[in-house]
Amino acid sequence: MNNDKKLYLYSALAITISVVAYVFITKKGKASAKVEEVVLPDVETKTGDVISNEQLVIEKSLQDILKLPLSQVKSQMLGLNIYTKVENVNPRQSPYVNNGWFVNNSVGGKITQKGTLIGKVTDVVNDIGLLRNNNGAIYKWFKVQPSPDAVKQIKEDSNILLGVTKTDSFYVREDVIKLK
Repeated sequence: MNNDKKLYLYSALAITISVVAYVFITKKGKASAKVEEVVLPDVETKTGDVISNEQLVIEKSLQDILKLPLSQVKSQMLGLNIYTKVENVNPRQSPYVNNGWFVNNSVGGKITQKGTLIGKVTDVVNDIGLLRNNNGAIYKWFKVQPSPDAVKQIKEDSNILLGVTKTDSFYVREDVIKLK
């Protein structure tokens, strides 16, 4: 009987320690989970374009401008320098995404580095296909007079066989730019 009492005592002690350890570990895990950022999955548009989490977050100053009517967005943005906020920005010949095999409106290469001066805004237009962003607003495209650095990266990234089609001006979408 004495051995049975010791067995029960040690078992109770082991269970108590396990419960306390479990409670301590789960509370610590919940506290650290609150500090971490919530990571959302990438979004795919109806054109097959993948929008990353980094693209979904638009800086407050640009967000305030984009909420305005198109004419006011133009008046605030014309002449401003814009920069890439993500890597591998795909400049377009027209203000929409077309990633087709034979008909593709890419300029032939990408601006590969984050933080690159894209250039000076010369026009702002709505997406031709009326593609909408996460907030339900039609995407804005910025026509740009490109910087030499942007053109250089586009040419370095272009396919040798297809080459670069146009770099005197091109369009970039609102979710790949930032103001400095």
